[in-house]
Amino acid sequence: MTTENPVHHALIIVDTQGLLTAVERLPSDPASPAELDPRHFCILHSRPATGETLLLDTPELVVAAGDTLLLHTVPVALLGEEMLFSHSPVSEPLLDIELAEQHNLRLALPDAAAPLQPASRQVDTYHWRIHCDQPGEFKLAWQVMVLAQGCEPLAHFTLRLALRTNGHSQ
Repeated sequence: MTTENPVHHALIIVDTQGLLTAVERLPSDPASPAELDPRHFCILHSRPATGETLLLDTPELVVAAGDTLLLHTVPVALLGEEMLFSHSPVSEPLLDIELAEQHNLRLALPDAAAPLQPASRQVDTYHWRIHCDQPGEFKLAWQVMVLAQGCEPLAHFTLRLALRTNGHSQ
């Protein structure tokens, strides 16, 4: 019987409204993105083997070598005002990073008239799967676009994270 290595989840939540307000001149050229300041995002990282908090206070992720990290980026846009689109991830040194698409996921929709009988809808989404095969320190970078509701680009940024892999998972 084979056992799979642990999978860690990382959710990066970006304050798009605060970011767009704070940047004096929005970077409109995808070839020259601005650095995404860590004060405009927070990271939730699953840590199943520890009692540590899920909210990270630095843009650094720590996993065991051999583990897999699933990473997704979302905006703080409760009214749908802006969207966030992450693309073109790279790592230094190289890691295996792949796009994992998910189709026809069912999401619950609340119904105020019948709160215990939610409806549902199907959506497509994606995340990034990072295979952390060897121990070491890695610099991760994503290109991120802030989009208006009609998918028109508003600004381009680079989001940088540090990834440290220690030893091997049990």
